[in-house]
Amino acid sequence: MKDIIYCIADAHLGIGEEEEERKKERNLIAFLDKVKKERADLIIAGDLFDFYFEYNSVIPRKYFDILAKLKEIIRAGVGVWFVPGNHDFWVGPFFEKDIGVRIFRKSMKFKFFNKKIFLAHGDGLGRFDLGHLLLQLLLRQPLNIFLFSLLHPNLAYALGRWVSKMSRQKSSTRNFILKGHPLKNFARNMWEKGYDTVILGHIHYPHVEKRMGKFLQ
Repeated sequence: MKDIIYCIADAHLGIGEEEEERKKERNLIAFLDKVKKERADLIIAGDLFDFYFEYNSVIPRKYFDILAKLKEIIRAGVGVWFVPGNHDFWVGPFFEKDIGVRIFRKSMKFKFFNKKIFLAHGDGLGRFDLGHLLLQLLLRQPLNIFLFSLLHPNLAYALGRWVSKMSRQKSSTRNFILKGHPLKNFARNMWEKGYDTVILGHIHYPHVEKRMGKFLQ
């Protein structure tokens, strides 16, 4: 890894109206150009897309410019790591082999300037949620993934975006601000296990907490 690493999460590309998405895409492309110019590295902590499903021979038109830009900066020497979130965990060989992104399925654990870093998207961490666990097992079963792949891409993406919007938890940010959120408790437990910095996404709320030289972000 280089001396500068940028981390982003929860862009949820594709969730908004057309004009909003164009603006978001322009801003993200400008940011990726900045990463390339600074010769930095990039970690994407999940939910770059509001819904993503990988077909063997189809590239989502809506995401083409972002995918092409990721390929461009990787060719220019930027290291890009991706920890999938609950909206884009179906990334696969196209991301790794064709674009060059390195995928870590659950979390990343690494050292940066001799500091131990833990990074994950954050969904399902900090508490036992049987409903969430069963849903993830259902969605990640190879047979179910195969059956979903038989749908026409237009239908599959329309269905995926609809389910994505229906499942959004509107209270997550409010709960994080007003009381002890499970992700806060999880991060503090990781501190106790020896990590110096814990980086999580998922809640859509910027927050930095520092205790005795250790960071929660």
